[in-house]
Formats: sequence, structure tokens, C-alpha cells
Amino acid sequence: MSENVEVATVQPAPTNEAKPPPPPNQPQVPAVQAATYSASSAEVIPQATEPQGSLLKVQEQINPSAISPAECSCEGGSGAPAQLVYALGELGYDFSTEARRDSIQQHMGEGANPQVPQQLLAYLDENPWDAAAITWTLSLDATPIYAILPQGAYAAQGYERLRQFLREQLEEGVERISVPGVIMGQVMLMSGQVVPVILPTLRCMYSWTTSALIEAVCGSSPNESATQGVANFLERIYYELRNLGITPQERAINYSATNALNVERIFESAIREEMDLDTIEVEPSPLCRPDSECWDVKLTFFNPQRVFEQARKVYRFTVDVSDVCPVSVGRVRSWFVR
Repeated sequence: MSENVEVATVQPAPTNEAKPPPPPNQPQVPAVQAATYSASSAEVIPQATEPQGSLLKVQEQINPSAISPAECSCEGGSGAPAQLVYALGELGYDFSTEARRDSIQQHMGEGANPQVPQQLLAYLDENPWDAAAITWTLSLDATPIYAILPQGAYAAQGYERLRQFLREQLEEGVERISVPGVIMGQVMLMSGQVVPVILPTLRCMYSWTTSALIEAVCGSSPNESATQGVANFLERIYYELRNLGITPQERAINYSATNALNVERIFESAIREEMDLDTIEVEPSPLCRPDSECWDVKLTFFNPQRVFEQARKVYRFTVDVSDVCPVSVGRVRSWFVR
């Protein structure tokens, strides 16, 4: 009986043959494409296995910022260094390309000129979404130093704030605005100039005029000496100590120009003693709370009527610049020096 049994041999399946389909009762699992998460738009964006030609062009135009990143802070806890900035300047706008400018001009209507701020603001009042199609800039002495790009869930409020600042410059005489934030990448303007891009923080974006700040410090009817003292302080920060607001020292001095509370206390005392501003210094604070970066801003005053008879007086306050929005720490201190 065993002689009639034939042994069957099983040949291995060729490697190039397709795999058999799964059993009918087993659901098929579709292949999942790699994806990345965009924090600005809160959407999952599929990531292609190979970069497309258009993506390569964008990467060539937007390179990492040439500004060295700060050593003391990281963005989002991901370990990637982020460069904090607290800059002062005047608000402007650019269209980046002639095509973008012409497109907005055609949507504004025949005879309209987007280069005229009043006409552009009137158009954006009716079409607020187009505020994102404009490159908003921060300038010093008519030279753009940064582009401002609101992002995230409150980007619309950021563009609304920029439109408000521009309108205040045109109608109310606003001279300076403060733009704190993080530097991320760069952008090319129509002139060919490449400037870093600031992702702004709305919490400490301010606009002001010198006259309004003088009134806040000296009252509604300030005397001439008080007006000159405060104006001298602001003008020296605006012009003599003008900076890009990148280093901790620069962010501390720029914040001191926007912190009217400390300035008010200092100049009230200096005005009573008939003293004028002599020097502005910034130095590391010898004491600082944990996980902070503190700098002392020192304002030295002298009496112009008694230069040799009366000692100079120093006022010092501390600024913590570890966060994107600097903050004053402690009280204003003062003492006399030779």
C-alpha cells in the first residue's frame, strides 16, 4: 500500500510574483504617506518622497537667516535655537514682486495706486484678507531692516494691528513702533534687498509719539525743561543708540524706550532736581532669578548749572530679556557718583 503513495514536491514561488490577496475577512490597510504638521495652519501636510522643482526654487529663495541664533532660548521646546528680537522703527510695506503689485493694483480698480498708503488702507478695509499678500516692513532711516509676517491662530489680528499702526503713522503722527518676536528665515523685497523675517508677538507690539510719551511722563502742561529732557532721552535711543534689537543689550535698551512707567519715575525725579541726561549704559545684572537673563539699564544725569559742584546721579532698573517680551524686574534705584 505504501508503494502507491507519491510524494508531492512544492516549488518556491518566484520572487517577482505578486503576493496573494488577503483573506476576505481581513480588511486591507492602505499605505500611509509620510506627513508633517504645520504649526501655522494647524493642518497635516503630506510630505513628498522627492522634492518637486517648485519646492526647490522656494528653498533657494528663502534661506536660513544669516543672523546667528541666540544661545539662551529655544523655540517650542524642540531644541531648535530661535533668535529673539525687539526692534524699534517705522512701519512700511512692499510687494516683493511686480506681479503681486500689479495684481493688487488691478483689484483696487482703474486709476488706483497701491504705492499710496491711504489708497491701500482703504482697499484693505474692504478686503482685509489681502493684507497677507503684502510684505510689511520695519525701517530705520527709510531703510528696511525686517519683514513682519504674522502667523498662527491670531494672524488676522496681527495684520489688523499692522494696518492700525500704518493708519496712525499717517493720521496721528506716530513716529515709532515696537516689534518683538522671533526671526525665522528671510525674504527678498522688490529692490532686491534681502531682510530677515520677524514672526511678531502681539502682546508687546506698541506704537507711540514723542509728544504723547512726554505728556504721559510730564503731564498735560509740561515745562520746557521737562519736555527737552524726555525728548533728548528718546532721540538718543532712536538715533544715537539705534540698533537691530537682536542682542540682549539692544533688546534691553529698546524696551526701556517703550516702558513709560520706569521712564516716568526717573524723569520726574530728575526734573525736580533740574538735571539733564548724560549717558545711557547697559551692563549684565550681578543678580538674576533662575532661567532669566537680566541686564541693568543705567541712566546718568548731571546738573548743567553746577557741573563741578554737584555730583552726578545714576538711576538703574533691571530688564529681563529671556522672554520674547522683555519685562522690568524690581524697582528703580538711584545713587550719586563723582
